[in-house]
Amino acid sequence: MFSIRSALTRNLVGGRGREAAAVFAQVVASNSNINVPSSSSSYYNTPITSSSIGVRYQTSPAYRRYLQKQNGSSINAHEHGVQTPSLGVARTMPNGFSEMENGPLIVIAEMGNHKARCEVLRRHIMMMDNVDYDAATTTLNDIETKNRQNIIWAVLPYQIGIATALMAGLGAIPMVFNVDIALWFNHHFVTMEIPGASDLDTALETGAWTWNWMEPVLGTASFTLLCLQFSRAQITNLGLQPYTEKLKEARAKAVIKAFPKYDATILRDFVHSDTLIKPY
Repeated sequence: MFSIRSALTRNLVGGRGREAAAVFAQVVASNSNINVPSSSSSYYNTPITSSSIGVRYQTSPAYRRYLQKQNGSSINAHEHGVQTPSLGVARTMPNGFSEMENGPLIVIAEMGNHKARCEVLRRHIMMMDNVDYDAATTTLNDIETKNRQNIIWAVLPYQIGIATALMAGLGAIPMVFNVDIALWFNHHFVTMEIPGASDLDTALETGAWTWNWMEPVLGTASFTLLCLQFSRAQITNLGLQPYTEKLKEARAKAVIKAFPKYDATILRDFVHSDTLIKPY
C-alpha cells in the first residue's frame, strides 16, 4: 500500500495526470495480479470519440457545454479584456421559456417566476396527456380559468382596503388644512370652540386648530396599523398562513381537485405564483 501511494503521489505532484494513472494501474497490477494495460498500450493512446462515450455522459450539461465551445457558441471569458458574444452565441440564445431546456427551466421556476412555472406545467401536461405544445396550452388555459373562478370575491377585501386607504390618506389633507371643511366638520361632529378669525388666516393655523381632534384619530389609526403589521410578521415567523397565503392555498386545492391527473406540486406552485388580478 505504501508503494502504491508513493508512486501515485510522485506522479500527481509532478503534474503528469495520464502518466500517474498508468503508474498507479501498473502498481496495482503488480500487487494484486490484475491485468491492466500499460501506459504504452493503445488503451491510453486512443482518442476519445463520441462513439466511445456513454449515453449518460453525452447528455450531461458539461459535455453539452464542451460541444458548444467546440462550435464557437460560448463567450471566451478566460481571455484578457471584456469579451463580446459572437454571432454563434447570439443564435443559441433562447427567445423565451419555450426554447429553454428542462434543467434551467426548473431552476427558474423554483425561484418563483410564474412564466417559467407555466412552461413547466405545460410540459408536464404534454407528458401526461401525450399531446403537442398547442394542445397542452389549451389545457393550461383551462387550469388558469379554474384558478380564477369567483376571483371577484377573493379580491374584494383587497379592493375595499385600497379604497379605504386612499380615501383616508387623501381626505386627511383637506380635513386638517382647509378652513371651510374644518368649520363644517367641527359644526356637525366636534363642536369645539372656534378660534378668532385672525387665528385661521393660513392653512398652518387651521391645521393647528383641527389637530386637536385629528391627532387622536390619526394617531390611533397609525398605532392600530402598526400592531396589525407586527402581528402579521409574527404569524409569518411561526410558519402560519396569513389571509393571502390561505386564499392561494384554498384555490390551489380547488385546482388540484379539478385536475387530479396532474402533479399536485406543479399545480400548487402555478397557483401560488399567479396574480389574483390578471395584468393587462
